[in-house]
Amino acid sequence: MAGIVHQESAFRIGIVFSSGFFGFFAHAGFLSALREVGIAPSGYAGVSSGAIIAAMAASDMSDQAIKEILFNLKKSDFWDPDPMHTILKGALKLFRGYSGYLRGKGFAGLLEHIPIKRIEDCHTPLVITATNLTLQREEIFTQGSLIKGIQASGAVPMLFKPVEIDGSLYVDGGMVNKAPVQVLSDLIQPEKVIVHFIASDNLESPVNNFLRKKMTLWHIHHLAVNISRQEAYQMQCDAVKQRGIMVVEVRTDAPGVDPNSLEKGPSAYYKARQAALKILSKEGFQLELSA
Repeated sequence: MAGIVHQESAFRIGIVFSSGFFGFFAHAGFLSALREVGIAPSGYAGVSSGAIIAAMAASDMSDQAIKEILFNLKKSDFWDPDPMHTILKGALKLFRGYSGYLRGKGFAGLLEHIPIKRIEDCHTPLVITATNLTLQREEIFTQGSLIKGIQASGAVPMLFKPVEIDGSLYVDGGMVNKAPVQVLSDLIQPEKVIVHFIASDNLESPVNNFLRKKMTLWHIHHLAVNISRQEAYQMQCDAVKQRGIMVVEVRTDAPGVDPNSLEKGPSAYYKARQAALKILSKEGFQLELSA
């Protein structure tokens, strides 16, 4: 299969991995396809699950090394809830001061497999985003502890406890920024940005489908948040395009994975890889990137 001309001899390409609950299997499959067709990015950005793969890519981890980590992942590797007496104590206080179910130490341990320890030491420029609860803003990490940055970006509210960095508490960056297109564009000034986009599942559902689900109130809130994130993402893309930067969104539509269905991870990886190869290898796509 013919590959795309190496970007360093032509133009700068940035790669963005969006947020997506346990979407790192699909992101890793996309990364493998990206490498096979010969696209060598000038920078990576990631948020939430996308931050994990962005960091692995920026650290030059091989596809095989990434697969070995992901395909052997077990729920017990990262599922480290508080002991029941701590949860009950929190309940008696109406959960005042109780910030999350999982402690996050298991997750941090898994990230030790990434060979680079500081963001600024990555072989390719990397940006990770998180939500700073203390300062009430989006936080952009381009330096500092790689593990802490990924932890902060992926600390799903209520599931994980917020991550403390320099006195501030952080949660999932995907809460305020679905895919940090503008942040990466500011960092590396690319000609093109390719976004591997994992859509929020309830935005793909039939209109008013939430009315047929249990806990309808929660689904309404969840849908409203995802609509807000989608609108913000589109505004980012429009702003970047106005600067003359091409934004190419790729959706591989791999099946979803969650903590209780990790055995589906390899299938999500290969389906995303196959779909990405088909998209990236199309003559029209190659010509668009070469324009």
